[in-house]
Amino acid sequence: MKSIAPLLATLLALPAAAAVVQTTGAGSATPGAAHLAYTADFETNLNLDSPWSEGGLLFSHTGLDNDNGGCGYAGGNCVDLGAGESYSQAFTGNYFATAGTNAYLSIRSLGAQLNGIEFAVDSGYLSIHVMWQTWLDGALTGSGRVSLGAAGVGDVLGLSDAVGFNEVRVYAFDSATDTAGYSVPAIDSVRAFTIAEPGSLALAALAGLGVAGLRRRRAV
Repeated sequence: MKSIAPLLATLLALPAAAAVVQTTGAGSATPGAAHLAYTADFETNLNLDSPWSEGGLLFSHTGLDNDNGGCGYAGGNCVDLGAGESYSQAFTGNYFATAGTNAYLSIRSLGAQLNGIEFAVDSGYLSIHVMWQTWLDGALTGSGRVSLGAAGVGDVLGLSDAVGFNEVRVYAFDSATDTAGYSVPAIDSVRAFTIAEPGSLALAALAGLGVAGLRRRRAV
């Protein structure tokens, strides 16, 4: 049994060292041993409601403007838009957006905490400068920034964390250094992933070792 202690200590120590990892591109934030838990595409949010519940996720925004950059829907009702208003080519149909001073989009899990999330992201500005935060039960667990080039093209932002989070906040400012000011984020095609809880993994490992030991004793 003494040989079990180092293994258990290692398993329990791994989550404490975990941190949020930022990636870009579809499929970049899928954790190992993960399963696709939640999806949302906003196609049925015809009234641009906030809060909006879909696929086990709750979406809301803090801005006063929720008209999707004045064009209503990605790919439709978007005639004679100015630069930065023809939202991402990664978007299809409707999407979720806001605008306002320090405005952000919130993505919350209505069930298990998340270990990975991906979503197409764009900005109402000429260039896409995103600031993101992850939260777990009201406590900030990670934050970061990423620039994704010209608006109207966009990319998929991925966030993953072995410990987990249950809320993501997304801002889009005018520059890569802004942390406050007028924010115009937009997201679409949300995919969120979960993995077994670290404690469950440790218990499973112990159970496996116990069964192996029992079998050895029986064999003797």
